[in-house]
Amino acid sequence: MRKLLLASALLLGSAAQAEVRAVFVGIDNYAYGAVQPPALRFADLSGAVGDTRRIRDALARSHRLAVGTMPEGETCQTQGPAALTLINACATKAAILAAWQQQLDASKAGDTLLLYFAGHGSRFINEDGSQASGFNSTLMPHDARRPQATAVTDILDAETRNFINQATSRGVNVVTWFDSCNSGTASRDGNSASRSAPPLPVASPVEKAKDPSVYGNLGAYRVHMGGAADGQDATEVGQVGARAGRFTTALAKALTDTPNASFADLATRVVGEVTRDSGGRQVPHAEGALRATLGGPEVKAATFDVVVDGSRLVMAGGRLTGVTKGSRFALFTTTGEALGGGNGLKARVVQVGLGDAVLAPEAPLPPGWPAVLVAREISHVFDGPKLPLAVADPAALAVVKRLDFVAVDPGGRFRLQPVGGGLQLSGPTGILAPLPPAGDPMFGVRLASALEKVARYEQWQAQISPRPGVILCVRSEADAAGDTDAAWCKRNPPTALELATTSQIKVSVVNTSPAPRHIYVLAIGDKYSVTLVLPGFGAREKAIPQGGTNAIPDEQSLTPDGPGKLRFVAVSSDRPLNASALEQTDTDQIDSHACLSAVAGAFCRGADQARSGGGSQIGEWSIAVVDAQVKP
Repeated sequence: MRKLLLASALLLGSAAQAEVRAVFVGIDNYAYGAVQPPALRFADLSGAVGDTRRIRDALARSHRLAVGTMPEGETCQTQGPAALTLINACATKAAILAAWQQQLDASKAGDTLLLYFAGHGSRFINEDGSQASGFNSTLMPHDARRPQATAVTDILDAETRNFINQATSRGVNVVTWFDSCNSGTASRDGNSASRSAPPLPVASPVEKAKDPSVYGNLGAYRVHMGGAADGQDATEVGQVGARAGRFTTALAKALTDTPNASFADLATRVVGEVTRDSGGRQVPHAEGALRATLGGPEVKAATFDVVVDGSRLVMAGGRLTGVTKGSRFALFTTTGEALGGGNGLKARVVQVGLGDAVLAPEAPLPPGWPAVLVAREISHVFDGPKLPLAVADPAALAVVKRLDFVAVDPGGRFRLQPVGGGLQLSGPTGILAPLPPAGDPMFGVRLASALEKVARYEQWQAQISPRPGVILCVRSEADAAGDTDAAWCKRNPPTALELATTSQIKVSVVNTSPAPRHIYVLAIGDKYSVTLVLPGFGAREKAIPQGGTNAIPDEQSLTPDGPGKLRFVAVSSDRPLNASALEQTDTDQIDSHACLSAVAGAFCRGADQARSGGGSQIGEWSIAVVDAQVKP
């Protein structure tokens, strides 16, 4: 089974070489808000420009970002060594898009581009069916809603997505912080205390890129934090003349107080603070590679939220995301701590359901710990059959015998044998990993990492037999040209299919269960890679209703990296799942975070051996599987 190019290419530069560039936009004064028809008028703001100054100052202090001077008076545009700032009249649509492009063109693979916007946000009536809500979110530049304009002067979320896709296709990470209304999915409401404007009453199509091959995620990630959920106001507080956005105020303080925090930790703090202070009327949104830090790489080690429920610790991860009874986890107060390699407080899974698990701590929680913790697995119980491994090299046996989930079997489906000056792991799908000689210090780490990936997938696959309630459609883009995903999907039941190495793969899912479901699609490669392809790039999407369809968007490219086999698995559930916990790289790839692995980590630490052996409660769930053969 082949992996996909969507998340496979290694174009990231080293951390020492990576740079952060930024574009800051703040708009208080709007050119055309007062000249709209009465029902469509919107007022100027008071705190957006001040917010731009606050976030710039916070980043200059916390991350030493060279932001330059802030525009004053007549000057409304300035460029520092690492940042370009536009305010008020200089922040037109054309100028904003040009500034984004300028900073992208100055970036290289591995760099990070930060886009900050404070101003009005709105919604745009959507007529092509591409948004389930019927609306596109918009950012409103200084010249938004210009009368008699021949094109839409709001920045639509589709335009923002097109730019982000262009950046990630070059290996450039993109971080968006938007303090505007309706910014839950990447796009402020329109009176003196709120940052929103009335929706645009008519639709105008956004031109899609002509060449879809420019899109894809070549080792780069995206992170989005929005000041308010879709349909909510992003509010300003304080006296007129000294107003400030709730979201930016909380974010700037979090950056200053915790400069090395992960995006997950920033989000947890900002969402909690703004939600509390607004009485629940404004709930910020965060999605994407939240395990990364600004300017740093994304650490793919799986983490789970744990809620302290009286004497119980309830973890948001269960059998559908690979959690097993008896496995041990380390508990931390932040995601950054969990991914930093520390020891944490130990707890064991004593009860596991489909979507959640109960942990028993091995020591009392320290006083003052928060009510929501972060868990990272440190010892995994493989509760399925042992992996049968034929070992043709006697020197490797001592290492193999430390892996309790592996059974030495001369006739096993998996084989470890000498090749050249080292060893080679192979299986039913072919060569899985070249390995150094058994005496090499990295042999145990590399072998354990590869076999753990195989065993985790085999164990999970044994629990996911097809279950009615979801239809999964996988096709070449050319197979249903001019047809809608829903129509094609319903007429073509899931089946095995053939693809070419040049195929642009489209994936769509129809919910056939009677109630709304959350949808996830994973692609499994022939070296046991598992990639979450829907929702893409760490997005958090709402449940879709009965008969509703979710699909990879047109601007997202999904292409095989060569001939072989691919397997696509759709999972639907009545409650959200942490499906990214199932993601893993190829067996021949040693990850930078391998020593955080529950199995390989034992060899890094020189521990005795990895253990093996015999929130959100999921009630309804479904599974669909489609196998594909990729022809040369």
